[in-house]
Amino acid sequence: MAALYRDPRDKRVFVPKPGGGVVLNFGHPIAWTILVCTTIVPFAIVAAVTLAVIL
Repeated sequence: MAALYRDPRDKRVFVPKPGGGVVLNFGHPIAWTILVCTTIVPFAIVAAVTLAVIL
């Protein structure tokens, strides 16, 4: 399985990997929402607060 799984025909958001665990199916729009809400938004908040404290 590739590092970035993208198959729009596959309706699953979480796809099991052969060795165990799951990967996000980036062919599904919900996967992008999960990525943004769990990584990008928190990173932006931490960066903004850090800059506010430093400046």
